[in-house]
Amino acid sequence: MNPSDKILITGGAGLVGSALQNVLAAVGYENVFAMTRKDCDLTDYAQTVSFIKNEKPDYVFHLAAQVYGIMGNMENKGKSYLYNSLINMGVVEGSRQAQVKKITCMGSGCVYPYPSPGLPLTENMVWQGAPHDSENSYAHAKRGMLAQLNAYNEAYGMDFAFVICGNLYGPHDKFDPRWGHVIPSLVAKFHAAAQRGETVTVWGNGSAQRDFTYGDDAARALLAIMKHISGPVNLGSGNVYAIREIIETLAAITHMEDKVEWDASKPNGQDYRSYDLSKLHSVGFRPEVDLKTGLQTTYDWYAAHVDSARR
Repeated sequence: MNPSDKILITGGAGLVGSALQNVLAAVGYENVFAMTRKDCDLTDYAQTVSFIKNEKPDYVFHLAAQVYGIMGNMENKGKSYLYNSLINMGVVEGSRQAQVKKITCMGSGCVYPYPSPGLPLTENMVWQGAPHDSENSYAHAKRGMLAQLNAYNEAYGMDFAFVICGNLYGPHDKFDPRWGHVIPSLVAKFHAAAQRGETVTVWGNGSAQRDFTYGDDAARALLAIMKHISGPVNLGSGNVYAIREIIETLAAITHMEDKVEWDASKPNGQDYRSYDLSKLHSVGFRPEVDLKTGLQTTYDWYAAHVDSARR
């Protein structure tokens, strides 16, 4: 990659897209176009292909998705599969027609089978079984994108990376308390409860364990992957935390340790998920932001932008 190369980012206003713009600018990439919904409706296949072909990027970071958390994925399976499949097919085909040098696409850890074939999860396990029922529609849309990328690599020689990421969080996330991912959902819930002097109701029992990566770290990893890694690659912090630890940290940040109620009738999601990060570590990447710092920064950002934050 050269500083003069044209770089296109889909999902440019989101959590990772916003962080990636800052990372690219910091290392001298000036010809960066961060797409948002105002530029193109990515669920419109023909419009998407035409838009990307006309933009003629050298490199594409495909980060856009129709994203939900556990409950959102369970209640919107049809929409999740359809819209994500349309988005992915259009972006990948548009990139092919634009003759990009490489496309790096954001996948998801939910593409892995459940129960896990082994732990930590390695990239060659993706096709070894069905994904978890709670996220299977989203997972199959992401798996479909990997199948398309493999086909295009074999048929047209298009270079790609498919990034299988753990849970991400940080500023510019989608803070949806009902259907959002676990950390932004909890941040929104704790902030609202703190403002009203109420208790916070959290789902499950907090036993589920996940790898959580701060947005800035994810952006740095994506740049390293674009430069040095092709094919499927795991992205994570290498640190696995119980959801209960996240809740306890947010309770401490908001001084609400005695105002947390657990709703055991709600789902925990998959009990444990960890990733083999050998490929990512081989190019020198290590995370820089620890969980406590990341949660504090995320909460402070949301508190300062509560009226304009995405939901």
